[in-house]
Order: sequence, then structure tokens, then C-alpha cells
Amino acid sequence: MLAAQTTITGVVYDAAKKPIPGAIVYFPGKKIGTGADSAGRFSLVKPDTVHLLIADMLYYYADTIDLDKEAPIFYLKEKVIDLRESIFIGEKSASSFSVLNPQLIETLTEREFIKAACCNLSESFSTNATVDVNYSDAITGAKSIQMLGLDGRYVQLTTELLPSIRGLASPFGLNYVPGTWMESLQISKGAGSVVNGYEAVTGQINLELRKPHNADRLLFNAYVNHMGRVEGNANVSFRVGKRWSNITLLHGDYFNTIADHNNDGFLDMPLLKTGSFVHRWQYFGKRIETQFGVKGLHELRNGGTTAFYRNDSLAPQYGVQMTTWRGEAFAKFGIVFPEMEWKSIGMQANFIYHYQRGFIGLNGYRGIQKSGFFNIIYQSIFGNTKHKFRAGASFLYDDYDETYAGINLKRIELVPGGFFEYTLDNLRGVTVVAGGRLDYHNLYGLMPSPRAHIKWEITKGLMFRVAGGRGWRVPNLFADNISMLVTSRTIQINSTIQPEIAWNYGGSLQYVFKINKRDATLVADFFRTDFTHQLIVDREAEDLLVFSNLSGPSFSNVFQFNFNMEPVKKFEVRLAYKFQDVRASYNGVLKTVPLVPMHRALINLGYTTPKWGFSFDFTTHLTGNSRMPDVTDPAFAHFHGATPWYVTLNAQITKSFKILDVYLGCENITNYTQHTPLADAANPFGNKFDATLVYAPIFGRMFYAGIRVKLDYKPSKKLKK
Repeated sequence: MLAAQTTITGVVYDAAKKPIPGAIVYFPGKKIGTGADSAGRFSLVKPDTVHLLIADMLYYYADTIDLDKEAPIFYLKEKVIDLRESIFIGEKSASSFSVLNPQLIETLTEREFIKAACCNLSESFSTNATVDVNYSDAITGAKSIQMLGLDGRYVQLTTELLPSIRGLASPFGLNYVPGTWMESLQISKGAGSVVNGYEAVTGQINLELRKPHNADRLLFNAYVNHMGRVEGNANVSFRVGKRWSNITLLHGDYFNTIADHNNDGFLDMPLLKTGSFVHRWQYFGKRIETQFGVKGLHELRNGGTTAFYRNDSLAPQYGVQMTTWRGEAFAKFGIVFPEMEWKSIGMQANFIYHYQRGFIGLNGYRGIQKSGFFNIIYQSIFGNTKHKFRAGASFLYDDYDETYAGINLKRIELVPGGFFEYTLDNLRGVTVVAGGRLDYHNLYGLMPSPRAHIKWEITKGLMFRVAGGRGWRVPNLFADNISMLVTSRTIQINSTIQPEIAWNYGGSLQYVFKINKRDATLVADFFRTDFTHQLIVDREAEDLLVFSNLSGPSFSNVFQFNFNMEPVKKFEVRLAYKFQDVRASYNGVLKTVPLVPMHRALINLGYTTPKWGFSFDFTTHLTGNSRMPDVTDPAFAHFHGATPWYVTLNAQITKSFKILDVYLGCENITNYTQHTPLADAANPFGNKFDATLVYAPIFGRMFYAGIRVKLDYKPSKKLKK
């Protein structure tokens, strides 16, 4: 018996309600379809047994409707694409929150990075409220990030979704990526996608480097500050035919000025010599896309007493030195299906060798890391594009060998795993992403990581999100806490180190609206992180630095408010406030985690003149009080109790010419510093010396200047209107 058939007619529009001629309309799983005419209209015969209809068009996202519930009228969203030989002129926001993704994701673009000197990745967050950057100690110059009130080791740092700044690179890795290498950053709060691995506990920061196919022919940046720090960067790209392209990124950093403004006998800033490069290739075919490349870095970092580097004292002097050699190789390979844009197969791989050696005072340090990662991802749909899934498998290899003060920690990790993630896409305003991964660790057994994200668009412009999931990581005792070692405290390891495991869950409300016909965004979010296992570093005991596994509760509660608007053309205003309640159990007693401010606020103002090519950027950070470790020794008298509130101000002026930008700026305009960052600085080899109690800037007001030169490729074709 044949099923009855009916004829349906409809229209395919774009988001602006303009017809899309030539759009393909078809029934899923059936060889029945047609094309839209010049007015976007279509007509085709529908069997009664079929209820779903799909519209698709090149450079647009496909859409599916249920004919039992909706009229056959489509509104397709245009894709943001790169035609390589065409020009699209537009202006991206410097910082924006995604309205489409079910995760709360903030994207920083190149416009955000150039608001400040942004010499490297650690300084790219200077105008951002989500990620906080602090100096970890008063000697090494190591910078640590905090997200959701917790140390950056709980943030999964990836470069184009490949593991990068992790393991032994944790203490100094934020300095390894120059600002001019970066194309964009995506910051996602909470447990991330299971596709990207298991290490995202509080969130993920994904770094996108400059791509060969759309990079400038030449980008050169030179920077100098009044203390004598000099930096140079050069990006050079080439296009080989229509499908191949490559880019080389070069970086050099030099600082050799002995400065001691607080007269404590120690360098305010470490001496530094760095050289690094990236060379990568990219290929775009009709069905195959691939990219591969190598990275290299060498860094020499010195800190300690001024006499140690002047060689003007016969008495023993305290010094800190770290020499790093690092090499990486990476590759990506993808198979795409132009006739089925929702389907793809991707493979990713990278390999890291990291060697670091040096000394901290009288104690030697050596660390070696050999890592490999492989990931394969298959993406497709169930029936129609409202039901998508991603599945795949991964393998992680880590070989660590760390030695400090005669203590050797070695381990080899072999972690095969699999994952599956399902997406229900925009069903009556609701998008759901639910998935999980199961990894087998050769030392710790099976480790599950379930995660889920839900977004509900309540009304146009008003979105509510909830998320939850489990993340875990294996700590590196010395590398994760290298700044804690700049002290005379005796190291005490109380138990065998176990993986750190936490549940993260929270929600956000995002409202996009108009003020004077200009976009404004309001975001309020709350996230809680609960640890079931954690490595605790206890500085509460006299003369001891105690490493132990968590015994008792440990959690963080963080509320954040963001407001972005453009009250007049070219004038951007960003306001943010964050409240952090972070606690952990020390020796069985629940306490506020030391040196984590309870309150933070940010004001960022940016204005670009319409005609004269000037840009003005101004940033204010307000940092609230935090708790000092409970040490009653009189030598630590000025470190007792709570730290004071303080304000830092940064400003920059940029003048843009045709191919040249000239910028001048000042950091820490108010010249606020922690006057006494060292305990017992006069006796660094005594048992009271401690350089880890840092809560504010050590170096005061700093002026800088620089130039950027850009040479673009001239298009071989112009985009026709």
C-alpha cells in the first residue's frame, strides 16, 4: 500500500528576511528535494510518513523544521567564512560573550590585546575580569593566573584545542606566547567539552595563533620600557599557490637591568633572555584540510640579591636561576564533506619536550617532560541538524622526571580514553549539550568525566545557562608550586600524591539589549567548585612547607557581574565586579585560602577618534583584601592578618598611520607597591626567609613605548556586491 502524498510550498530567507535563491530543500533520508527559485520559494511533494524538512545553502548554516509544528519557512544564518582571495571589511568586538554557545564563553580578539602593551599571554588579561594574573613570588618573576578563585593549574590551557601550557611549563608558560602571535582567546567557565580532554576543572582558555592563510604578509612589533626591557617580534607569511600557505613567528626578549627600588637587596624584576619561534604550514583542499608545524624556545631567567649579579660581595649571596629548553611538534588532519557540512572527521596530535634546570638558593632543580597527545573526532547528526553528536578517542602520554633539594619524583602516565557528546540544537529556544568521557589511567585506573551544558533563550536577547561536570588532573608537586619553593621552609611531603578531582557547577544570565540604538551586554554568573581530592600546600606551620592530600572540605564560590556597552560610537565601556569565597582544609581546619582577594573590580574605557587615528585606553583594577597565612613568628609581624585594598591604573595612547602604529603607555600609574614583599630579606639563608607572601605589585610605575608595522596582502579578487 502506498502512503498518501501532499504538496507543500515554502520560502527560504536569510536572517535579514531576504530570499536565498538556489537553496536546497530536502527530506532527511529520502531522495526527495528541490531548489529555491529566484524569490527563495520552493515546492515539493511530501510523503505522509515524513515530518522533517531541511534547508541548506553554501555559506549558510543548515536548518531543520518539523512540518507538524511549523510552517515551511526557513531563516538561515550566514556563516562567518574566509574566502582567502576576497576581502570582508568589518569590525570585531575587542571582547564579547557568545550568544549562541551553550557554554559561557568570552572571546578576546586582537583589538583587546593591543589595548595594553600585551608583551605575552600573561599580560593579555590586563583588561579582563574573568582571569586574574598575579606575581607568584618576589624573585622568580613567575606569573600565575586565577579563575573562579582557584589557581591556574585547574584551568585547561590549550593552543588551538591541543594541550600546551601544562606540566612543567605551568610556572612560566604564560610568558612563552608573545602577544603579536595571538589571533584570539576563548575563555570558557566551568567544566569544558569532553572532546577537549579531562583536565578542565574551573574552565578552559583556548589560544588561537595567527593562521598562515589569513595572516598579514608582515607584522613587526618593537617594545621598550624605561627600565631597559627590549622586545622584538616578527610574523612573516607566504602563500604557495591557491591551497598552501605558511607562517613563521619570531620572538626575542631581553632585560638586564639591576633594579632595587625598595632597597631590600633583591632584584625587583628578574633578568631575562628569551628567544622563540613557530613555523607552521596549512593546506585547504576540497575535502581535506591539514596543518602542521614546530615550535622552539630557549629562556634564561635570573633573580636574587643584587650583589649576586654585581659580584661585589665575598659573602654568600642568594640567587635563583632557571634555564629552559622547549620543543613542540603538532599536526591536524581533517576530512570534510561539502555536501554534508554537518559531518567531519578530524585527527589531532602534538609532541612536547621540555627541559628545565637551575637552582633556588642552595637547592638545585631539574625537570624533564616528554609528552604526546593524539585525538580523533567524528562529528555527524541523528536524522537532522537539530540532533548532533561528536564521538572519538584520545591517548595521552606523559613522562615526568623532577628533582629538587635531593627529592626525586618520577612517573610515566599512559591514558587512553573515549568520549561521546550529544547536542540538541535550539529546540524551542533550548540547546542541550550532554556528554561524558571515560579514561583509563595506568596508575589510577578508570576515571569518568560526565559533563552537561544547557542554554535557554527565554526571550530575544535574554539567555539562561546552567552547567555542571567533573574534571581531574595529576599534579606536579614542584613545577605546580615552584614559587612556593623560594623560601627557607623545610619541605614535608606527608602522603603519596593522588589525582586532584573536583565537581564544578553553576549558571549564568546574559542579556543583550540596546542603549541609544547600540548594543549592550549584561552577564551575571555564579560557579561553585567542590573538590573531592586535592593537593594542599600548607604554609600555616612554622618553618614548614607541607604537601598533603586533602582531608576535609575544599571549595570555591564565585559570583561575577559584567556590563559592556558602547554609549557613543567608538567609545567602549566595560565594568565588572567579582566576589570570591575560596576555602580549604588545612590540617583538618577549614580556612580561607591565603592570598585570594575576596573582592575584585574592573573599569575599562576605550575611545578611538573617528578621523585622526588616535586610540585611548584606560583600565582601573580594584583589588580587595585577602588573608595572610597564620604564622605567629615575630619575623612575619608585617604579614599578619588581612592585606590592604589597593587600586592600580594603566593607560595607553596609540596613533595609527597607514601601515604603522605608534603606542605610548604607563602601567601602575599610582605607583602602588608592596613595600616589603620579603620576610627576613637581610638573612636569606636563615630559617625565616620567605619570598612567597606577595599580594600586590613589586615594581612601581613603568613607562613604555613601541611600534607595530603591518603589510597586508593585496587581494587578487574583489568581493562583488
